[in-house]
Amino acid sequence: MIRFLAAFMLLAGPALSDGARVYSGEHADFTRLVVELSSDQDWTLGRTPMGYGFATLSDSQPVFDISTVWDRIPKSRLQALRTDPETGALQLTLACACHVFPFEYQPGVIVLDIKPGPAPKGSTFELVFQPPLAESPSPIAASGALPAYDWLDPLAARSPGSETAEIPLPTGGVSLDPLRAELLEEISRGAAQGVVDMALPGKPPENEPVDRGTLPWSQIHIGPPEDAAIAATAEGRDGRTPEGQACIADDQLALAEWGAGRAPLDLLAEARSGLYGEFDLLDPKATLHAVRLHLYLGFGAEAAQYAKLLSGTAPPEDLAILQSLSRLVEGETDPQSPFLNMLACDGAAALWAALAQAEIPPGAVIDIDAMVRHFLALPPHLRAALGAGLAERLLAQGDGESARIVRNAIERTPDIAPATVALLDAEADLHGGEPEAARDHATTAIAEDGTGVEEWIALVEAHFRQVEPMTPEAAEVLRSFEGEIATPDGRAGFVRALALAELLSGQTESGFHTAETQSLQTSDLWQVAVALAEDDAFLRRAIPVVSGQDKPAVTPEVAIAVARRLVGLGFPDAALVWLGPTGPEDGADKRRVAALAELSRGDARQTLALLDGLSTPEDETIKAQAMVRLGQISTAREAYTAAGLPDEALRLAAWEGAWSDLQAADAPLWGSAAAVIDQEQPLAVGPLARGAAIVEASASSRATIEALLSGVTAPEP
Repeated sequence: MIRFLAAFMLLAGPALSDGARVYSGEHADFTRLVVELSSDQDWTLGRTPMGYGFATLSDSQPVFDISTVWDRIPKSRLQALRTDPETGALQLTLACACHVFPFEYQPGVIVLDIKPGPAPKGSTFELVFQPPLAESPSPIAASGALPAYDWLDPLAARSPGSETAEIPLPTGGVSLDPLRAELLEEISRGAAQGVVDMALPGKPPENEPVDRGTLPWSQIHIGPPEDAAIAATAEGRDGRTPEGQACIADDQLALAEWGAGRAPLDLLAEARSGLYGEFDLLDPKATLHAVRLHLYLGFGAEAAQYAKLLSGTAPPEDLAILQSLSRLVEGETDPQSPFLNMLACDGAAALWAALAQAEIPPGAVIDIDAMVRHFLALPPHLRAALGAGLAERLLAQGDGESARIVRNAIERTPDIAPATVALLDAEADLHGGEPEAARDHATTAIAEDGTGVEEWIALVEAHFRQVEPMTPEAAEVLRSFEGEIATPDGRAGFVRALALAELLSGQTESGFHTAETQSLQTSDLWQVAVALAEDDAFLRRAIPVVSGQDKPAVTPEVAIAVARRLVGLGFPDAALVWLGPTGPEDGADKRRVAALAELSRGDARQTLALLDGLSTPEDETIKAQAMVRLGQISTAREAYTAAGLPDEALRLAAWEGAWSDLQAADAPLWGSAAAVIDQEQPLAVGPLARGAAIVEASASSRATIEALLSGVTAPEP
């Protein structure tokens, strides 16, 4: 229905042709008004006793829509803007010694710039404004009375003196343009906020034309027809949670209505007046009103103070609701909130139920649409204050699309800090598995603001996801926030980020000490330490596990990585402690590292047992090394070949004395060495000839051996 109405209003061109939208914008040197006419028309501008007048030169003035003018400009240059009820002209009342300089930006779009100082000499717009003789755009009374209508008559379509009422019914001279303009504006606003889905109508169905001559359009039915079957409402849609608890009504949570359209100073003055009546007795109604006004302004702590004044009186029914709201608008959680268990409500209670908890419980029945819908209905300053927390909870639920709607709503909020939007983008990227983009957005948030701890925590998390080193600056900045974190949930996340920042910047011992003081899990810290910590710092933390200390609670993947590094550093016993008992039922990675540890300890048979059934190149290499220790040279040569290491296999051929294999291989150096070994000594006639032959053969062999040795890569120190 909404799509049809929106499409109808967009296509109803003639009904909107008499409207003119007025936009505004504030600049450092001038205030700008933009009048957007429905068509290209001539216009006039001139001086009035209070400022200036603007009108078109058409037969009738358009209906000027000035409803959004004051959303973007103060009243420093333009004091008032109204439509003259007699002429329909636009009247500008100035608040300064200014002048208006107009120009036509494009056909039908006229710009009125209000600039300080006198107007340019000879300006024709300083002449006295003379509005054209035009009819008033206000609605005209109907020329005749409609026939009487009997609402109780089922045949109410009939009118006296006629068989049936004429359809459509006559409306006389009453104009529907204001109604159409207001409907179009509200629908457009809803579309901009993501509440209304705008769509043009598709191709009409090829049905037979409907006979509209006898349709009972003038009849009104209250309630469903007698033969209609009404389906049962969904859980939470009937005002109750799935457990049967009544949802808090929306009229008790209408924060946007408690102070809309009034200046904050006026609201504060109103809230702090009339609290005490005769005999200095507290007025409960005035106090409740003060609590609501402070909640609208986002002053939760002040609202809680006013609510305490009612503790000595009979508390109203909604006092507990207002007290909970006073904590929630401050960004705090409320474990005792009456909103708990209302996540499935189809109303504002779902929004406040989500904000009352640090995170939405896994598996809970929730109404995310209600949360987002009522968040968008909040005043802009409350959207800016609460949007980040709601987006984080939605991201934790895995609903990135709803979190993106909240993020976009915050971005459109006036005077929103760019750092807030960048931080939301960073958190969305982290939940979406894009740490590089999260790091860039977190860096942008710090560059824009840098005074919030959340930006630095997001930056540390982005570096941790990639195990990417950081400079010590992040840890130093986080330490400066240590005294400002009060809530237990916030404290745990802060300490984790600080410990990770210290390890990522090379401060291994300090990072583990920070985590131990808060009894935090160290699995993430070990993931960083095994990759980035220096050998000495790593061993100081990893080796004490062998001497009786309990092994840290880490994930199996981290334990395997720690054990592998310990084996590489020459500590196989410590590696086996980190791995724990290992058998054929364990995964390939654990068995492989355990085999390396056993090989380093000299147990070649246990090494082969652990690798039974594994055949990756690394597994074949470890098997070959174990077989060499067992003297199984031929089998080791086969394992090296399977591992893709033919040079190692040829080297073992020399150990085995397989000179024919060396000569047949495509290895000139090994082949020449084998030829030296296998060559027959020439028979010399005399002693001198035999001596010369031996010296020549020795020199040739020495050159071949030196060439062979020079072709072998020296082991690393």
